[in-house]
Amino acid sequence: MSENKYAVILDELAEAESRPEVLFRQAGDGFLQVEYGANPRFNLVDSFRTLTINEAVKEKKIKGLFETVPGIRTNLFHFDPEIMSAKDLIAEIKEEEEKLAHVEDIVFDSRIISLPIAFEDSETKKAVAKYVKEVRPEAPNAINGYNIEYMALCNGVSVAEIKRMVCGTEWYNSGNGFWPGGGFFWPLDPRFAIVVPKYNPPRTWTPEGTVGIGGPCLFVYPTPTGGGYQLFGRTIPIFQFAQKHPLFKDSPTFFKAGDRIRFHEVSEPEVLDIYKHVHEATDYVYDIKPARFAVKEWLDFYNSAEVRKQVSELLAKQEAGTKVAPRV
Repeated sequence: MSENKYAVILDELAEAESRPEVLFRQAGDGFLQVEYGANPRFNLVDSFRTLTINEAVKEKKIKGLFETVPGIRTNLFHFDPEIMSAKDLIAEIKEEEEKLAHVEDIVFDSRIISLPIAFEDSETKKAVAKYVKEVRPEAPNAINGYNIEYMALCNGVSVAEIKRMVCGTEWYNSGNGFWPGGGFFWPLDPRFAIVVPKYNPPRTWTPEGTVGIGGPCLFVYPTPTGGGYQLFGRTIPIFQFAQKHPLFKDSPTFFKAGDRIRFHEVSEPEVLDIYKHVHEATDYVYDIKPARFAVKEWLDFYNSAEVRKQVSELLAKQEAGTKVAPRV
């Protein structure tokens, strides 16, 4: 560890078995960031570990710990420095880390949420049209006034296959961010891992409920906002500031870290009708099933020979697609 008095790394845990190196970073007077792996990397197993440690620390009900913000490979701990020191908080986290020897043993609560989606809906198309008109008239990702054909081009597949990939996997939420209530979702089936570049520059407007992908990450826009993900459809409300609907009684946000969502295609009128029954009649019943997620079962599936073979085939298509798709 650096002896520099300005160093932000306060402590660390060495890599051990299935645990990557853990770095404890100063993130302000009352914030501590815990980071898994010294170099940027993408590994869902890190998120499974983050959520498990996060819940274990929260269950301790540590005096002075306000909240946590788990992500794909980091967790931000917000605490009161007048009640506890960063050193004491690190000791509490380390204690839980040492208990978790094998990430393969993790089993955690994970709701399965079924969401209807209307592909190529009119409201989302208006966002693309607004972008082309006001921001970038020659936007290469706006093919025929929308983004889904560009997504297909980048991945070396057809538009129909893009829709099948969206609906063919569970999307795992590593944590909420960017905008209140929005989750960062990753495909649990790597055979359906769509990858696309982001807008350049970003949009100034995106409708509520729009679904997009940037890199390999899917995002549902909770309210009208800017954004940079490639757009392909619209789902039902996942945020309600007024909290009139029973689902939002305790919180205006819907998604929780560890949730899994499954999309199924419906028509645009069906989605618009649900909006009325969420925001006006407040009688729509969301399809939410309690479930558990076993990491070992997922790893066995993820690393199976047949899955790896199909992933290789997809990567070859994506490599070919990126060579012909125009740069954004």
